[in-house]
Amino acid sequence: MFDLDRFPHARRAATVIGTARIDHTGDIRALAVREGLAVAEVVCAQFLSPAGRLLEKPVSQVRQERLEERGEVWRPNRYRGRQAIATWWRPAGQARHAGCASLGALEAALSLEFEPQVVSFAGWPVRLAWAGSTEGYVPDFFARLADGRARLLVCRPAQRAAGGWEETSRLLKAASEQADWEVRVHPGADDAATVTNRRRLARYRHARLADVDTARALHQVFAQPRPFADGIRASDLPELVTVARALHLVWTRELLIDWSAPFVPARSLVWSPQGEH
Repeated sequence: MFDLDRFPHARRAATVIGTARIDHTGDIRALAVREGLAVAEVVCAQFLSPAGRLLEKPVSQVRQERLEERGEVWRPNRYRGRQAIATWWRPAGQARHAGCASLGALEAALSLEFEPQVVSFAGWPVRLAWAGSTEGYVPDFFARLADGRARLLVCRPAQRAAGGWEETSRLLKAASEQADWEVRVHPGADDAATVTNRRRLARYRHARLADVDTARALHQVFAQPRPFADGIRASDLPELVTVARALHLVWTRELLIDWSAPFVPARSLVWSPQGEH
């Protein structure tokens, strides 16, 4: 459900990369008449083509574009005294890094990575604006879900940076309706233990750690809940590589833990969902 009204936000200055080529195949005025909208209510999207050329189209004509595979149309300015820390996150299985404008956005990227329904995502691949407007907004992330739907993820802003959020939320809501995109605000996790566990175990997210034989043995070892370290020893498998492969199974939820409690290998219980049947 799209509900942004209770989240303040500062309008992000959208400095686009390159020069836009307006695509005139769908005339905005004709589109507005067809959709029963005023011209000023049509939302346009700027994004890069696969060749890296900046394009602009109404968002209703962008539904089939794989924006999660495109480059950035905006990057945060670097300057002395900047409060936010811009960084990059590399989703598992993707060659491209996703830009994160702040540590809060980095946490949002990690939450996308952790969600099984999210197949891939990119940072800053689209700029949204009302038709004819010179101002715009760049959502933090564009994600593709397993069922084919698209999701915009916007980070919850700091209270002190609240200016312009009412207009931004109206723009995002219109974009979600016209493009059939899901829009979510990442409010930040309240559970500190869950956040810490995700940060620690994210290093084991990569598919190269998957091993069928190890997984089979560990499902047997953890058929009943037991401490992680105890199960690794009981497996009689090489310890170092098995630890990494086991933590990959924990990350993918093929082995289960209590994510709301700090993960301590010597004490934290691990169990196989296969043992629940």
